[in-house]
Amino acid sequence: MRTERGAAAVEFALVVPILLLLVFGIVQYGLFFYSMQSGTSAVGEAVRRVSVGDCTNVADLKTFLKNRLGAATTADSAGLAPVVTYTKADGTSGYEVGGKVSVELTYPALDIGLPFVPLPDDGNVIRTYVARVEDTAASVGGCS
Repeated sequence: MRTERGAAAVEFALVVPILLLLVFGIVQYGLFFYSMQSGTSAVGEAVRRVSVGDCTNVADLKTFLKNRLGAATTADSAGLAPVVTYTKADGTSGYEVGGKVSVELTYPALDIGLPFVPLPDDGNVIRTYVARVEDTAASVGGCS
């Protein structure tokens, strides 16, 4: 008669890798969603500042975005490349009150590097926000 000693250990060894992959996959996607939400907030605040005439310098805008993103990205401020697009009210390209300004930012999300858990867009987050241009020269403020 054979004993079944060690059967539970073998079953546990078969189940643990799948369970750990599931748990760390949930953590990875939680970090990805955190990066997405932080980017939405940062780009939304940046486009509001640009729309009132603040933050017209690209270097200041990069620093502002990096400060707002904080730990939600692995990129430094030099690695961020926001794309600012101005459109006049008649649809042509240009900067005027009543037109639109768009800020688009692509940045890498936090990644713990799980080999079998793919992230959308290879872990890059793309956030775009559009606002109406309210002022072309701010009297106070800046990008801080």
